[in-house]
Amino acid sequence: MQSALDHWEDASLVLHALATAVEAGTASDLSPFRPEQALAPLPRAWQWLDGSAFLSHAALMAKVFGTENVAGELPLMYQGLSHRFLAPTEPAPFRSEADGIDFEGEFGVITDAVPMGVGPEAAAKHIRLLVLINDWSLRVLGQREMKTGFGWVQAKPACSMAPLAVTPDELGLAWQDGRVQLPLTVDWNGARFGMPYGGAMSFSFPELVAHAAATRELCAGTIVGSGTVSRRCCVNQRGAMVWSLMV
Repeated sequence: MQSALDHWEDASLVLHALATAVEAGTASDLSPFRPEQALAPLPRAWQWLDGSAFLSHAALMAKVFGTENVAGELPLMYQGLSHRFLAPTEPAPFRSEADGIDFEGEFGVITDAVPMGVGPEAAAKHIRLLVLINDWSLRVLGQREMKTGFGWVQAKPACSMAPLAVTPDELGLAWQDGRVQLPLTVDWNGARFGMPYGGAMSFSFPELVAHAAATRELCAGTIVGSGTVSRRCCVNQRGAMVWSLMV
């Protein structure tokens, strides 16, 4: 996948032809897709930048943690652990439940190489793939780290990623205004937990990518997350609508 992103103009033609053959049933060596055998689309990424594009979530988290809500005209974003993304059904290792294990459902985009200083319109052209991400969080540690004014380290272990990445055109009319105009189905331990709407992002993905690239280039294979898909009327006891792979 990383090689394809490094050479997207050529690789995308080959991948499109292969996808067409698979859908038509004419590709060689076809076999049923088994998610439990798949790795994350990018098991190791050059860069993982997670936004907080749903301002309702940012406001709720600030209220719960007793911190200032700094969400406003600019997107919130932090640089997370990128050298490992867990497979969709891989057990997620944690030190202790006392750290406040939480799960956050997000949409994400994967870019090709993005020049420094691009605006949102130009940034949109560098979005190559869409993914689903479970951004694991350790809330007890997160509250402490937020108050230091530095970034998260201990509070953000490796994320999990759904097994497939798709090009934006696969969503058809559901990809509009740089947003996934679909609900994110949330299942927790086999039970429906919620269906927050992805189109409610206060900042679009092109805006998030442009924000990340304001003062630096983004290499091909950069993953940018939406932050927890959230809506005001649906909160859990920690104050956030969250999503998990089916665990």
